[in-house]
Amino acid sequence: MTECLLNVDLGELPGEDAQLYALAHIANIACGGHAGDDASMRHALELCERHGARAGAHPSYEDREGFGRRALDVTPEQLRNQIEAQCARLRALATERRLPVRYAKPHGALYHAANAAPALARAVVDGVVSALGTDVTLIGPGAGALRDAARAAGLSYAREGFADRGTLPDGSLIPRGQPGAVLTDHALARANTVRLATSGNVDTVCVHGDTPGAVELAREVRATLDALALPSEPLGDGALRLVLPEGIERRAARDALSALPRVLDAVITEEHACVYFRPDAPPEEPRLALARLLRVPPTNGERPLTTIRVRYDGQDLHAVAARAGLTEAEVARCHTAREYTVRCVGFLPGFAYLGEVDPRIAVPRLSTPRTRVPALAVGIAGERTGVYPFASPGGWNLIGTALDFTAFTPEQGAALQLGDRVRFEQVGG
Repeated sequence: MTECLLNVDLGELPGEDAQLYALAHIANIACGGHAGDDASMRHALELCERHGARAGAHPSYEDREGFGRRALDVTPEQLRNQIEAQCARLRALATERRLPVRYAKPHGALYHAANAAPALARAVVDGVVSALGTDVTLIGPGAGALRDAARAAGLSYAREGFADRGTLPDGSLIPRGQPGAVLTDHALARANTVRLATSGNVDTVCVHGDTPGAVELAREVRATLDALALPSEPLGDGALRLVLPEGIERRAARDALSALPRVLDAVITEEHACVYFRPDAPPEEPRLALARLLRVPPTNGERPLTTIRVRYDGQDLHAVAARAGLTEAEVARCHTAREYTVRCVGFLPGFAYLGEVDPRIAVPRLSTPRTRVPALAVGIAGERTGVYPFASPGGWNLIGTALDFTAFTPEQGAALQLGDRVRFEQVGG
């Protein structure tokens, strides 16, 4: 099964929870049609950069009074101009932060009207392409005019299902306002997610940012999708091997898998879990037993946030900037914009591997490690960043120096523990 992504409709409400951006793979940002203004879009883009969500445009009929949920009588030419203007407005603000806008998804009534009318679908696609170019993925229903128009224009297309919406027997959504239209029960949302993600008919699952309890619903959906994305392979007729993610607690994983009906034993290694069962009585999808154990940052404020002050003076800063096509100041901004999570602790006592680095500044390890890296050097290796607790050999790209930070003491051990949250703050420069 290919990875199914979580998309969340965002930038629509004042005071929306920033955790939604950490949970979303794709943030569909309201860009002025039904909701949103320059301030809300800038804030949404900042949170995308901080938490690693991919930015997408969420254009609509120009209907702020009706929140874009009324079908309006506009010509295809008028609609095209409205979509282009909304997407261009978001793109201009994203360009200020050098963030790409690689997704677009019509909102509300337009989503359904355009999918049923080829002329409106072409207007939507033409507006998106005019503003964002062709290197964009359109998100929409599994079949219909939107998909056909996107393919005709050479756009990638992501088929969408809804975790927090009920469906009629024909598969269409229950209209809002009717019983069962909006799902807030976690078990129902989880069941919806499993059904959609394993059907082979969707590429992305949506949670609406204005659904009551959206954060916990999104957490449930993201954990379910992450569990289903874990690689799994058979070991003969009576065993499965699962790849375990870094953040999962190994003993809890063993207990959860062992407790499954029809599982005879579960053996945990550093990277895998092996599940044993009778060949004639395989268990139901074992990966779902791990969903509740998966940690998706930030974890509702449960883990502490550590701020590390950094002077960006590392000997590889210029090379990292040149490779990324950025200035050294922009590399520092990219590095400080994100909130990181401790993925694991090693290879030195107190050396925390922090992820995920902004893809623009992710660089591979040095081909030849240095024989000595100074203590408190801040480095990048692939998608990880971290602080060297002691002087040691090392092959990370050095971009700065941490100030007033003690990574390890014999009395208290490592300052940063698995799952802790970390921000970097620039000092000087």
